[in-house]
Amino acid sequence: MADRDADDDEDLDEEELIERREEEEEEQEDLTAALRQALRKPRYFAIIARGPEVLALLAQKKPFRSGNLRRVRREKGGKQVVQGICEGDGGLALVFKCDGELPKIKKSRLREFIAETTGLMVKPRFEEAGESRR
Repeated sequence: MADRDADDDEDLDEEELIERREEEEEEQEDLTAALRQALRKPRYFAIIARGPEVLALLAQKKPFRSGNLRRVRREKGGKQVVQGICEGDGGLALVFKCDGELPKIKKSRLREFIAETTGLMVKPRFEEAGESRR
């Protein structure tokens, strides 16, 4: 994946590179803020994945529009989109309640992705939307 991004970067001039990096930084700040908010209030989430690999994580207050998710999935080269609601479960635990069946993504992979992307050290876990662990 990093090789593909590097190849894409070679085709861009310096202004486009700067603009792309600024957009990525802004997306990371938005995700960081949304995940911090999710620790207190539920937020909608979408994970773009290819097999067990997390390619992107989106979180926001309102439900996602399918066109936006389709665009991100294509940009990242993902095969699957996992959606649902994430919310805090005390401390730094985040529960990702999935619509449908649970994804084949390991908690450790999601934790690493969140840490690399946002710098937050959270403990994620997946649950089916109707399930509740008390």
